[in-house]
Amino acid sequence: MKTLAMIRPLLAAAVLAPALVLAAAPADLILHNGKIWTVEARPPVAQAVAVAGNKIVKVGSDAEVLTLRGTNTRTIDLDGRLVLPGFNDAHTHFENAVDWYFQVRLVDVNSPELMMQRLAEVVARVPPGIWITGGDWSDFAAGARAKDGKSGDFISFEPDLAAIDKLTPNHPVLLRRYDRAWFANGKALQLARLTAKTPDPRNGRYGRDPKTGTLTGMLYGSAGEAMEKLMPPATREQKLIGARGVEAELNAVGITSIADITRDDEISQRQIYPTYVERSYSDRRIFEDLKKRGQLSVRVYAFLPLDYWSELSGIGIRPGSGDALVRYGALKVFGDAGLMFEPLKDTMGLPGDWAYRFMGEDKVAAAIIAADRAGFDIGMHIIGDKAIHKLVGWYADTMKANGDPRKPRDRRHRLIHAWYPAPADLKRAGEMHLIADVTPDHMMRDPDQLEAILGAERAKSAFAWRTMIDDGLRLNIVSDLPGPFNKASLATYDPLLNMYMAVTRKGAPHAGTAHGNSTKVFHPEQAMTIEEAIAAYTINPAYSSHEEDIKGSIAPGKLADLVVLSDDVLSGPPEKLLDTKVDYTIFDGKLVHTKP
Repeated sequence: MKTLAMIRPLLAAAVLAPALVLAAAPADLILHNGKIWTVEARPPVAQAVAVAGNKIVKVGSDAEVLTLRGTNTRTIDLDGRLVLPGFNDAHTHFENAVDWYFQVRLVDVNSPELMMQRLAEVVARVPPGIWITGGDWSDFAAGARAKDGKSGDFISFEPDLAAIDKLTPNHPVLLRRYDRAWFANGKALQLARLTAKTPDPRNGRYGRDPKTGTLTGMLYGSAGEAMEKLMPPATREQKLIGARGVEAELNAVGITSIADITRDDEISQRQIYPTYVERSYSDRRIFEDLKKRGQLSVRVYAFLPLDYWSELSGIGIRPGSGDALVRYGALKVFGDAGLMFEPLKDTMGLPGDWAYRFMGEDKVAAAIIAADRAGFDIGMHIIGDKAIHKLVGWYADTMKANGDPRKPRDRRHRLIHAWYPAPADLKRAGEMHLIADVTPDHMMRDPDQLEAILGAERAKSAFAWRTMIDDGLRLNIVSDLPGPFNKASLATYDPLLNMYMAVTRKGAPHAGTAHGNSTKVFHPEQAMTIEEAIAAYTINPAYSSHEEDIKGSIAPGKLADLVVLSDDVLSGPPEKLLDTKVDYTIFDGKLVHTKP
């Protein structure tokens, strides 16, 4: 018995030894001498963080964390810089962004100089041999003239073929003008076998130099239509090239996770749709293919269509299926396009009905109840007060229909966009602990006129983020990348700029919009704090996808998705957000972006 008593401590030590060795194993990466904002209640701030493999293994003081430094540990001296969890953009349209990757945005272009500048940006990122497209140049200018009643005397410019050929020797280029005339560069004309000797087609003509007869690149009528039909469709391989480019752009602003509006193409091809309902849904195989190739540098939470939720189990997709790279469990449905209760819809000139992709009120209500019963979360695109009122009611009906006090379901349903809610509906939404995906860009589209359009009373609850938080909703700041389908503007996908708009309620400078031209502050009493804005880009979207246990904050055991900022945006004025840059982005324990 005495011998056994002596052996027991030794046995216990032997059992614990592997755990002790594991805890003391050298880290692969250590960030130290900085400010680590953990987004955890305790401790909210640390000096250093250590990473082993793809997990965070220690958070604490420099002295504590540097004990894990080994011979092969990479260390980064933060020199006081701020570290946050990797940003999570909880509402994107990734494949649309991939398509835009190969296109020149031209709707606001009305000069050869700006066209050349925009074209040069696309040439720099698109590999040689791939077609570059874009349209519709001079559209804004022509629209402004038409509004003034002078559309008849508007004349747009014609691009300089020689100048564009010099810029694009390795890319075929086809650009469309606002009036549906086209321009093709020399490479495109060559692929189409068009020369000065080619006769004009019926119902169309080729632009020619009046003196020499050589082609100018302009294509009119059926000539342009024929060139458009000649263009090759974007293959999966080309999509993956664009996808890697878009990933790099997201990583450069600190984004390591997205919630994307996706579809399953196999199921989609079995449907017959009345309209182009899935034009904003990404093919989920883009993400799966990137994952197989080891080229995925953002985690994806996929929203699949509510329309065919019952078919998803047939391809192995159920609530919570997938892994830490690509996960499923949510469904998306479109609602209104600005539908308002009377009399505001007439004042605003917005559509007086649901959007063209809307299933119908009875069908949506039934689908939400059925999908919720199966365990899926729902997110619905809603803008106006009537649609918000309806959706909150449908969610309430769903909880009542599927309620089981013995097995309470952990629902995380969403209001997507929610521009003009009525205060009473926000209170109901808060009581149900709903989630709201809000987009600062949308508020800043025309802040100078928004107050006058809505009226003083209704404006108080427009984009009412402070009220939403106080009423109990959980907010995600989202970009809606890449922007409206007509390319009238680009979505601001830089989280720092979106946080600036969230805490100041005014526009941030951005290359694709006129936000920086507006000095209007729209209802500052509805602003978030900087801490709330950071949470809306980190832990809140992680919670929204049921992943708060593995990401969204900086804590031991969580995934090593981190962003290092050049300055401490938690201190000082909000304007600091405009000057701060992303120095490092760490995804899955690896550096995927380093400052230039």
